[in-house]
Amino acid sequence: MSGTAVKALRLFACVLSVSLAAGCGDACRTLASQICQCLPDDGSRAACNQRAKESEANFSVRPADEKFCQQQLDSHACDCNQLNTPEGKVGCGLAYIAP
Repeated sequence: MSGTAVKALRLFACVLSVSLAAGCGDACRTLASQICQCLPDDGSRAACNQRAKESEANFSVRPADEKFCQQQLDSHACDCNQLNTPEGKVGCGLAYIAP
């Protein structure tokens, strides 16, 4: 797996993490909550939160990840309108373009 893919997976785990378990700091928890709230219904949002909780055991968040989450919050890169487009998903860090 390439370094970019590993970084994307780590970020995805952080971004989707919304529980208070150790790992993600406040910025990543806030960003995860924001992203899960974009899902269309209560069931999808609950599943998002559950997957995030389960994945926390596998991924830790480094200071660089926390900084990235804060940058995403500050730039509004992951709002629901952005996430409706492939480009927005890439900009948010939830997808990447293969080299």
